[in-house]
Amino acid sequence: MKTATLVTSFLLILAGFFFLGAGPANAEEVENCYFYDEYMGKIAVEDDCSEKRFTGRSQGNHEMDCTVIFPWSKDDEPDPRYVPYPIIAWANGWDQGNVFGEYTTFGYKLGLIEWALDGPFIVVAANQWSVQESDVLACMQLVIDEYEEIADADSIGLAGHSQGGGAVIKAGDGEPNGIDITAVVAMNPYGPAWVNPDNQAGPMLLLGGTEDTTTPTDSFIEVWRAIQSNGQGGLLAVLKGGSHNSEAWGVYRNGDTMSWEDAQEVNFGEYKRVTELWWDFHLNGNARSGRQLQRLLDRDPSWELW
Repeated sequence: MKTATLVTSFLLILAGFFFLGAGPANAEEVENCYFYDEYMGKIAVEDDCSEKRFTGRSQGNHEMDCTVIFPWSKDDEPDPRYVPYPIIAWANGWDQGNVFGEYTTFGYKLGLIEWALDGPFIVVAANQWSVQESDVLACMQLVIDEYEEIADADSIGLAGHSQGGGAVIKAGDGEPNGIDITAVVAMNPYGPAWVNPDNQAGPMLLLGGTEDTTTPTDSFIEVWRAIQSNGQGGLLAVLKGGSHNSEAWGVYRNGDTMSWEDAQEVNFGEYKRVTELWWDFHLNGNARSGRQLQRLLDRDPSWELW
């Protein structure tokens, strides 16, 4: 009996460790949205949005590290008019501004905050320095599980830049998590050799730049061809004069990539309006925004629509 009891106890402990390891081990306090200064620390930037960071063991590519951005302040409650909120999961580019982890997310954060407030949406960023599809889906799963009363698991977007753009293309079928992906935004995506654009659950917006020498349009043209034939649909819009980092991250006047500190102060540039219309159409079901997006890309001489 004792042996059986010990074995049973061991198995229960092992099972508990396994299931604990699949989720966040640590949740920080909710704070109003902030930027970060290495000398001054956290600097609040928005009173009408808040964020919470989750870290811990993960079944993904790295340890779990997710920042969830909410379109209400830490002292407020979700607006019942918008509950349940659609969700967008974000995947960082690799080595932007020569920083890793959450510091990379800081460089994209203003654009993510604006998405959250404009939607309104719950936005979750996978903070890892080399995000893969398992990481971004783990962060999405976190939001679905932790906020099931206010998050809309039937209205889900994935978005990313550079390597993160490639990651969300590969994650576009929502598997193995069984998440039903509504739409995808891939900015200057890297990695067409290892993505599977045929296996998409929803339409995709591909964004590129004519001056992008890191991931020129030709480097992901096979993704676009697959989108045209996979039955889900999508758009490929190329910004004239746009470089790899000019919109998603930010560049200085001389074309050099911004530091993460300076990138915190710029949004998604010319990508901002295009992506806001895309999300409003696909996640909020606003058909008018879909028509506006098509007109914008058709008529604005800054864009080449393929």
